Amino acid sequence: MMPASALLLSFIVSQAAASKPRTELTQDITVRARAAAMTVQVAPPTASKPIVDEVLASLAFGRGLAAGPERFRAGGDMSRLLRPFPEPPFLVLSPANIKALYDEWTFEIVDSKSSVVWSSDGVGALTGRLEWDGTGNDAQPAIVTGRSYQYRFTGRRAGRSFVVESDPALINSFSHHEYGGETLLEADAGLLFIEGKSAWKVESKRWIDAFVGRLLTSEPRPDGTYKVALHVRNTHDKLASSRAKALTLRLASALLVESDRIVMTIAKSPRGETVSVFLPPSKGASVRDD
Repeated sequence: MMPASALLLSFIVSQAAASKPRTELTQDITVRARAAAMTVQVAPPTASKPIVDEVLASLAFGRGLAAGPERFRAGGDMSRLLRPFPEPPFLVLSPANIKALYDEWTFEIVDSKSSVVWSSDGVGALTGRLEWDGTGNDAQPAIVTGRSYQYRFTGRRAGRSFVVESDPALINSFSHHEYGGETLLEADAGLLFIEGKSAWKVESKRWIDAFVGRLLTSEPRPDGTYKVALHVRNTHDKLASSRAKALTLRLASALLVESDRIVMTIAKSPRGETVSVFLPPSKGASVRDD
């Protein structure tokens, strides 16, 4: 039998072993995945073209720098108007020529004396072309040969405005359809006569040939005459009479007819001095019996 002292020593050793702290093992485990797939690159949002156009077009209105309307020049082919007797329209504005935004507008025809000879206005954007046929707001002929004309379009929006102007177009001659069916060919008298005289200019041949060419290709009058008018400021002036006589003889010679077949009228005209030839109404296509 174990002595009591041995038992006591054994009990103390076992209690010490039981009270000794246990040892724990730890490990840092990091889980590493495979390389991440490439991310999708998404472009930043952009404004649509209509919005971009609106912003760009309205920049001028937003600057707030100009005290008056901003002005832009619109060119164009004016060569047609330099040929003898161009037909209307004489000036044309297309909506495509206007880039800025506007809520209301005014369209004017201005001559070389800064007079407004015709005007129109409207609300909203243009849906079609604006044309000038040579008449005034009273529907009467307003065009004067020897003068320049240009259009002036004014657009307004939010208290600001812009102006689109055409280049000036010189009108030396024109063609106009009369209500009775006749066609009027009119040219500035200054193209034919030396100023203050009944003598001819060198370049007058071009215009006499143009008159005669149109007369020979038009319908003949039943009585075989040719209707001509000299428009002057003073019908009682001797210069008017001498010019009318000179014009009668020259046209008769060019047409190879007697001078009495040229029916000449001297008429008073507040619009300037011009030479006018009247073409009879066309009867349409026909077949000749040769």
